[in-house]
Amino acid sequence: YIIGDIMPLPNIVTPEFVTTLPSTKQKIKFRPFLVKEEKVLLMAQEGKDKDEITNAVINILQSCIKDELDIRSLPLFDIEWLFLQLRSKSVGEVIELSFRHSEKEDCNFKNEVSVNIEDIKIHYDDKHSNVIPLENGIGIEMFYPSLAVAAAFNKENFTVDDVFEMIVDSVKTVYDKEKVYNDFTREELVKFLENLNQTHLAKFMDFFETMPKLKHTIKFKCGKCDEEITYDLEGLMDFFI
Repeated sequence: YIIGDIMPLPNIVTPEFVTTLPSTKQKIKFRPFLVKEEKVLLMAQEGKDKDEITNAVINILQSCIKDELDIRSLPLFDIEWLFLQLRSKSVGEVIELSFRHSEKEDCNFKNEVSVNIEDIKIHYDDKHSNVIPLENGIGIEMFYPSLAVAAAFNKENFTVDDVFEMIVDSVKTVYDKEKVYNDFTREELVKFLENLNQTHLAKFMDFFETMPKLKHTIKFKCGKCDEEITYDLEGLMDFFI
């Protein structure tokens, strides 16, 4: 018998989408993630390890974003936003989440709740500013901390040193009434910050606590006891419940 020519399998055209980066309003082009990439994410989800999930998300974003973008240097809320947009176009716009009604002693019912990604927005605090005035016309302009920098602040047992290092890594410029300083060394910056007082430190903490964040409030009725429940989803990990 005659063996026919071996024909290559057809190529599937992957669509391309555009979203806007919350921090800079830059337009970002991306493609949906593929089966091989989704498998990596599902394996990380099964392990329920935050670091594994975060690394899986970073790797998928690096593969799917078409523009030149240093993912690990982006603010956390940018990464969360990008991944949700990617997930919407790859899997679907609805996320199915589970919540146990554990706050009520006689009800531990597992409620299944659907959340539409289109309803999830970046929350902006009206009082937030990335410029921190100190005193006598002296102040500091801040970067939003990157994923790597924010990790120290988000871990369970962060120390005073962790907070101080995050402040150092997040300073963009120092200014006074006459000049803006941006060519200082890390050592010079550390010495400057070490001479600030507790009132100044509180201003830095307020900056971090009021930064833009991925946040969504859901309200539902318990399927067993009919009690009205309100739950705030905040940050990427809450969407992996």
